[in-house]
Amino acid sequence: MLKPSSLNKNAKPSSIKTAQYLLLIKLVFIVTVFGQIFTLDKKELEDIDMSTVFMNFAMAVLPVALALYFIKRRMYWPTIIMCFFILWLSSIDVIQLVLSFATLLFLFNRKSRNYLRGEGDRLGAEPQAIEVEAEVDPDEVEAEEPSVADEEQTRKSSDEEALPDGEEREKEAPKTVAAPSAASAAPAGQGAARTKPSADPVVEVREATAADAEAIHSIMLEAFEEFRSAVPPSSALEETVDSIREGLESGSEFAAIVYEDNLPSAMVRYRFEGDAIYFFRLSVIPTRRKRGLARMLVEWIERKGVSKGMSRSTCMVRQSVHRNLVLYENMGYEIVGQELFVRPLGTVKSLKLEKKIGIE
Repeated sequence: MLKPSSLNKNAKPSSIKTAQYLLLIKLVFIVTVFGQIFTLDKKELEDIDMSTVFMNFAMAVLPVALALYFIKRRMYWPTIIMCFFILWLSSIDVIQLVLSFATLLFLFNRKSRNYLRGEGDRLGAEPQAIEVEAEVDPDEVEAEEPSVADEEQTRKSSDEEALPDGEEREKEAPKTVAAPSAASAAPAGQGAARTKPSADPVVEVREATAADAEAIHSIMLEAFEEFRSAVPPSSALEETVDSIREGLESGSEFAAIVYEDNLPSAMVRYRFEGDAIYFFRLSVIPTRRKRGLARMLVEWIERKGVSKGMSRSTCMVRQSVHRNLVLYENMGYEIVGQELFVRPLGTVKSLKLEKKIGIE
């Protein structure tokens, strides 16, 4: 297994750190200035309207605190807007004006923009790519655009999914029933007069067996079909039922399928690598998206990893598909490495995402 170049997942661009330091200096400066009021004697204090003083103090401190919060949350436009507001408030003091202007300059740095937007080298390290022939596919985890703006959905993590069309939980989540194995239930569609689940289906996540290879392949092809025109196309489209069956039979990989009213709707494949559970080909068929199935599978994978003594859950995504990064980050995953995959039809830059599991 090729391992990506490691990046310090806690690192930030120096420009972001400098901007934060400048804002902290502004906070200290503001507190110091207003603190001088309390060094006055009682007679002088009686002549001061303290309610006005506290209001001005709040007006000075709150924007700076919000800017620091937005930077921590990697919210680009709120950060920029707040810093412009701080610049306007600082116009009455030369020192504050210089600090505010310098902060904006550092925030407009390319690495700062990428970091706040959650793009490419947002973790502040220069990308270190390994050029290899692609034996592993960076499209191994699929994701689609959310139904609303990414920034709004980032604030509502429980409503997001990392699968085609940005899976979301419904307000009334489907009933979930745990089942140990796909073999313990009837085959998909058996005894069912309809071709799709009911409006409020019974949902089961089942361990797949080699006998489920055809269902796994079918779900995967439906989910990845729209990437047939990508450059290069996803290698998921080149897989066969036999190759999947062989992997399941040999134990080199495992899989889980989500059934709704006994009909297969989503699936994920995975394997164990050292102390990590690595999942790939996470797929939800188009007609069953936005129902929380992708998140259900990721959570199932994490529980499976914990039950097997794993300490990490990992996956890989294309670097160019920004929405994938936003959705997975919202589920607690972080970028820890980068790879460059060279294929006959094109080159793919991919990112390895990781989440610590089994740690309270």
